[in-house]
Amino acid sequence: MSLPFSWTEWFTADALALADHVRRGAVTAEQVAEQAGAAVDRFGLALGAVVELFADAVADPESTGADRSGLFYGAPLFMKDSGSGMAGRLREWGSPLATGQICAQDCPLTTNLRAAGFNLIGRSSLPEWGKAFDTTYTQDGALVIARNPWNLDRTPGGSSGGSAALVAAGVVPIAKGGDAAGSVRVPAAFTGLVGLKPTRGLLPPPTGTNELANHRVQEGVLTRTVRDQAAALDYMIRPHAGSNFIAAARPSTEFRHLLDSDVPPVRIGVSTSSWGLPGGCDPTIAERVADVGRLLAGLGHSTREVDDDAICDWEPFWQDFTVGWVATTGHWFDIAAQQGLSRAELERRLMPQNRYLLDEFDKLSVSDLRRALYGNARHSARAARLFTEVDVLLTPVYSGPVPLANGPLSLASDSPPEEFLAGFRAAARYTAFGNETGVPGLAVPAGLGTDGLPIGVMLYGSPNQDGLLLQLANQLEQARPEWFGAAPLRLNPAWPEQRQDG
Repeated sequence: MSLPFSWTEWFTADALALADHVRRGAVTAEQVAEQAGAAVDRFGLALGAVVELFADAVADPESTGADRSGLFYGAPLFMKDSGSGMAGRLREWGSPLATGQICAQDCPLTTNLRAAGFNLIGRSSLPEWGKAFDTTYTQDGALVIARNPWNLDRTPGGSSGGSAALVAAGVVPIAKGGDAAGSVRVPAAFTGLVGLKPTRGLLPPPTGTNELANHRVQEGVLTRTVRDQAAALDYMIRPHAGSNFIAAARPSTEFRHLLDSDVPPVRIGVSTSSWGLPGGCDPTIAERVADVGRLLAGLGHSTREVDDDAICDWEPFWQDFTVGWVATTGHWFDIAAQQGLSRAELERRLMPQNRYLLDEFDKLSVSDLRRALYGNARHSARAARLFTEVDVLLTPVYSGPVPLANGPLSLASDSPPEEFLAGFRAAARYTAFGNETGVPGLAVPAGLGTDGLPIGVMLYGSPNQDGLLLQLANQLEQARPEWFGAAPLRLNPAWPEQRQDG
């Protein structure tokens, strides 16, 4: 089978570059789809990242509803198998409880991605119901472990781990994710990608979503370049009548055009401390954050350390976050009732650590939920005060080295449940803040550690300052291009440089 790109060319092209090839007539959308399908067969399946490749989208991109006038026309995109779904396609949430679930219609975000011109070619993997920072899940009764293309013994993170693995490996240049506690940003950090949790309400939520009950969740995409992230966001934020009542302000200038604008000096706070949890940040990670701070200072910005207590009142923050995290499992009981399952049958359909969350849900009261909701307002107000003192907060994404695949963060872990939940909170140490307060958080790559694995840092801003974060990330990409681009497979001599698949 003759392919239009060498694998090195394929691995290094971002989504805008592929679309530009199609727009100029150098290749066709059909040829791009064919190579994406070959990349999945050759590299993607071994990563445990692919739930389904849509044969019709590979064979006939015209059939998928991609808008030919969209900036990304012809570029392939994988959809995380949760959240915003596709009409007539399965959406199974990494769980036997949702096996066979088919979406009746495109969700608003899906419509926006088609308007951008993306060819939605498949579903990427996630841990069961997105409840872990490791992507180990069951499919057809078998345990599947998603793996990090930088080191197959390590996890690509979760819950958008399948999307991250596919983009980092160069299988596709972009994939959808969702972020309820860091589920876009942690995988981005583990795999050397750019990942944005947008301002709360900036993107339309999945059809039927209760925004009050799911105020922590925002969808987004994982990309290898900042320009892909910005240009995709321009399409993703398009509003739909009645789709959301918690709506953020839309920018007056398109995000992709902001990248061409000068960035005025920004006040950047820096924090690598404990954020109210036991333990702290690995010195190697903390030093890399400091390196990025010095780089930004050299680009004309001012930096200063920020104390923990200036960011949040951490003890009630973590109490409220935990209540909210556990409370979202309540709909599993609703699904079980619809399917006529007993409590025992429900538990048999869940992975070990998710069974424990059911027990924790049983302990919740209405008063607990009310306190957590009122607490969310206090935490959001505290964040607003922080961003009157600084414009941006620079932090780690994750406090340590990339963990093992199906290791301590896996839902299949046999760790004592209390220990697993404490480990989950520790993994969300720096990311949950963005979900709880609604502020935008952008994970950007910051090079490799001594173990050869990526290190990510995070930029937080006040609500509706997503564009400023992208501008700063663009400055970092221009200053340190070697940090961006991922695609570690192209560095591996085991993958031959050739134009023929074989």
